[in-house]
Amino acid sequence: MVGCVSDTKRPVSNGPNPPAPQPLAGGFVPQYPRGPYAAPPGGPVPAPSPSGPAVPLVQKGPLPGPAGGMPGQMQSAPPSPQVLTVQYPQRGSTLVSPRGNYEITNVLGAGEFGAVYEATGPFDQIYAVKMVRPANRPYAEVQGEWAREQSRLNVLRHPNIVYIHDAFEQNHLFYIALERCDHALTDMLGTVMRESLVCELARQLLAAVQFLHDNDVVHDDLHGGNVLISHTDDRPVVKISDFGISHELRGKPAIRPNVVHHAIMAPEILATGYTSKQSDLYQVGLLLYWMLTGEPAIPKDAPYNELVRIVSEGIPRGRAEALGTPFGMLVAKMLRRREAFRYTSAREVWADMRELPAWKNRELFPVK
Repeated sequence: MVGCVSDTKRPVSNGPNPPAPQPLAGGFVPQYPRGPYAAPPGGPVPAPSPSGPAVPLVQKGPLPGPAGGMPGQMQSAPPSPQVLTVQYPQRGSTLVSPRGNYEITNVLGAGEFGAVYEATGPFDQIYAVKMVRPANRPYAEVQGEWAREQSRLNVLRHPNIVYIHDAFEQNHLFYIALERCDHALTDMLGTVMRESLVCELARQLLAAVQFLHDNDVVHDDLHGGNVLISHTDDRPVVKISDFGISHELRGKPAIRPNVVHHAIMAPEILATGYTSKQSDLYQVGLLLYWMLTGEPAIPKDAPYNELVRIVSEGIPRGRAEALGTPFGMLVAKMLRRREAFRYTSAREVWADMRELPAWKNRELFPVK
């Protein structure tokens, strides 16, 4: 399972200030410094890594009074940040949960906001354990993201959504134990897939997206690393993962996301700063184009200004139309610049897709 992490996201809005972190035992107030590797007293913050050096947290406490102070002289100064360090897991590390221990056996993937480890857990079952990475954020913000993701995974039970088994905190770091999938969709991208296989993967992906939308949840981060694949005897099984930046609409037509993955920006993000259910369909359309052609409609390594131009000018839609096939025209509709002219739901996309010759004449084989 290589995925569950996002490593190329762009902030959209700072949002409201997070609640103040609560002191831990001993008076420590853990806080991941803001800014790009902000340096508290005691040295710089090391760049995040899945198994690298210890990571400083901030402790606020009184400073000692000046040496030889006279009576009546102030003996203390305002609180000054001090450093409490934590260590990221490494191969061979043991994570302890009330439900049992998890021994780290491998690092499956890492990005700015998360890392995923393979671990042997209770009853010797293999799990994918996700760690929510500090990424120079306050402790309360990291804790809140972890709490929201585990809450959504506990509620959103669906055959095409990754299953959560456990969630726990250890040494001020936060973990979620998930079912272990075989690999991410990313590992299948880069070669042209048969249209019948694309239809089968799309069928399951659309079913999961429709389930999310029926529950007023927008995923907003549907790229190849967050679409996981498990294999059965007759077909691959799709599992959507990573709900770290997903949002609940709760009757609202659109929301302002905190971060956006550069290479899957929907046009409405650039035009208004908001995202909606149709934004998820745009991201699915990008994935389908990549599966059909072996190449991304939006080059993932292009400079940001070039990505903005490509999305603003509707180039992904034009590339899909240029395929000159019924499947290409369906994807082109998903990639239209204006939400009002796209499909209104994943269910509507599937209604058209199941009429394609590729689905009616499908012939599936296991892909491993």
